[in-house]
This record gives sequence, C-alpha cells and structure tokens, in this order.
Amino acid sequence: MKQFADWITQRGYRAGLVAAALALVPLLGIVGSSLLVLTSLRRGSASAWTGAATATVVLLVASAVGGAQPAAAALAGLVFWAPAVGLAEVLKRSGSLSLTVQTATTISALLAIMWILTAGGQLPDALGHQLTPLLEESGFDAESVRLMLTLVPGVMALTLMLAALGGLFLGMAWHASISSPGALGRAFRELRLGKLLAGLGLVVLIGGLATNNAVFANLLVVALSAFALQGLALIHAAAMARSWPSAALPVVYVLLIFGMSVMAPVLALFGLVDNWMDFRGRLGSA
Repeated sequence: MKQFADWITQRGYRAGLVAAALALVPLLGIVGSSLLVLTSLRRGSASAWTGAATATVVLLVASAVGGAQPAAAALAGLVFWAPAVGLAEVLKRSGSLSLTVQTATTISALLAIMWILTAGGQLPDALGHQLTPLLEESGFDAESVRLMLTLVPGVMALTLMLAALGGLFLGMAWHASISSPGALGRAFRELRLGKLLAGLGLVVLIGGLATNNAVFANLLVVALSAFALQGLALIHAAAMARSWPSAALPVVYVLLIFGMSVMAPVLALFGLVDNWMDFRGRLGSA
C-alpha cells in the first residue's frame, strides 16, 4: 500500500489521471477525490491541485471526443475534486477535523441559501422537467412532489458536502494507514460542530418546524445530516470508552441504512445536544 501511495502521489498528474478514470465509473468518483486528498496530505496542495486540473482537462477532452457536454467535466471538477482538495487544505492548516467539517457544513448551508435567494427557490426548467415525472411515476401526489422540489437546493448542497467529506475521510484513512494507524478514528471520535453551529442549528430546527419558509426547510436538510455525523462520532466514542462488542458499530450502520428516517434524526438530536452536554467527557469520567 505504501509503495502504491508513494507512486500515485509522487506526481500530481498521476492521481489526476486515475481520478478522471474513476469519475467515469458510477459511485467511484469519491475514490478519485480521495486520491487527490491523499496527494495533498503527502505531497502538498500544489500537487493535489495539479491532479484536480489534470483530471478536469482529461474529462474535457474525453467529452469533446465523445460528443458529450463539456459542462459535465467541469461539473465533476467542482463537485468531486475541488471541494475535497479544499477541505484537505483546511485540515492541514488547522490540524482539526472538527473545524474542517464545520467549514464544509457552513459552505454547504451558504450554497443552499444563495440558490434560494438568487433563484427565488425555483429550479432550472430542465431539472424540474426531469424530476417531476420521475417523482410522479414513483407514486407521490402533487403536494409531495411540490415539497420535494422545494428541498432540491438543500439536497444538492448536502450532496456536495457529503461527496467532499467522503473523499476527505477516505483519503485521511489511507494516509493514516500508512503514516499513523488509528489517527482518523481518534480525530472522528472527537468531532464536534461547536456551540455556534449548534445554536444556529437549533434556530433552523425551530424555524423549519414552525414555518413553511423555504430557507429554513433547506437548511434543515443540511443541518440534520451534519449533526447526525456528530451523533455517529459520539456513538464511536461511546463504543471505544465502553468497549462495546465488535459487532455493535456495524449494527448501528445497518440500522442507519435501513431505518434512516428514524435513526438520522435521533443521531442528529444527540449530536446537537452533545455540543452543550459534552457526553464524551461524561463517558471518560464515568
């Protein structure tokens, strides 16, 4: 593994070429961005940005040759590579995973707000024409379709955040396995969004439940996922502090996957309250 990491990160364009190839395979785009994160952590930001630029150019050329829309290649760079490399830079400069996730959450929320304020909450016609029939064919009534379309800005902003964080976490895991085994686990178990974001999250929660405001509704999508991530960090910390059985964490993830509508809000609630109650401190002292 170390030999591969040394080779792939030695030249930024190598990671970029592999990232471009992986972007063509469904669900593997995050793996490509993680290679750029690994490059940033091992070789520096300049090499990582070189890789991101290389990957974008390769996709632009491939799009031109294949007759596809070049905009799709630029979008891949914006969605998968630039955010992940940017977060890796925040991580390196701050040395704090918490601050890095706070940054990702804040930017994601601002993107949702900008979309709503600049577009008036309206979707581009092409996107609306694609989504509406799909939702109607899935059995949703007109009111449910309208509500789902209202939440598209928040869902898109959340998708960008999760893609960037997924690439960051995977790149960190690879880097830690080579340089400092267990470092990612320690950093993740200490993850907190902080009292400021928790306070804002509480305002968003109250506003989202008490009003029909589109801004609150879309921000609630982002906040719910961000604090659920902190809730997962709390679960990992509890598992370590209490020496849970090895099967416990996989069970939590299975429940999260198949019961997300219940588990995600519960995790988010624990994550939100943890910023004031310091459950992890209580675990350590009990």
